[in-house]
Amino acid sequence: MTIARDIISSAVAAIIVALLLRVFVVGAFRIPSHSMEHTLQVGDQIVVSKIAFLLRDVRRGDVVVFTLSDDLPGVPSGQPLIKRVVALGGDTVRMTATSLFVNGQRQPAPPQSAAHSPIRISDDAFVEEVVVPAGHVYVLGDNRANSYDSRFWGPLNMERIIGMPLFVYWSYGSDEANAEPHLRLGRFFAPVR
Repeated sequence: MTIARDIISSAVAAIIVALLLRVFVVGAFRIPSHSMEHTLQVGDQIVVSKIAFLLRDVRRGDVVVFTLSDDLPGVPSGQPLIKRVVALGGDTVRMTATSLFVNGQRQPAPPQSAAHSPIRISDDAFVEEVVVPAGHVYVLGDNRANSYDSRFWGPLNMERIIGMPLFVYWSYGSDEANAEPHLRLGRFFAPVR
């Protein structure tokens, strides 16, 4: 009887610990779109630290997972999104058809960016120059020619940030070398930078 009780109490404790970790410490998310290619690809599954930004401040260049407010069109309510922080509160952002400037300094494209074509700018949703308010960040997809980001809905309130992606733990989909969906073993445990 004590062996069964020990097994049951250990199992219950393990389930409680796992649930607490899942809710408060780490999360798992699937990449649904091309907006972060080639840093992240459609079908990548990532582990996200929910406490990373409790331990340090958000910085330019960080990749963040977040949700948008419910009143914005184009994204289902509560759906997590992932983008790269390009500007912080107080920064001035200016975009042209081919370049991003933060505080007057031209910014390089992200290291694994798929954006080799001009940046898509919507005349009705784009503001030529934006000063990011305090408590907000300006986020863009690495694939800037194909991303629904701060250019369309403005600076992101930092309270909407869920966490920072750590690594890809699973990757299934097509790629440039093979149009058929397959396991992309080379992406397993790749850090998200």
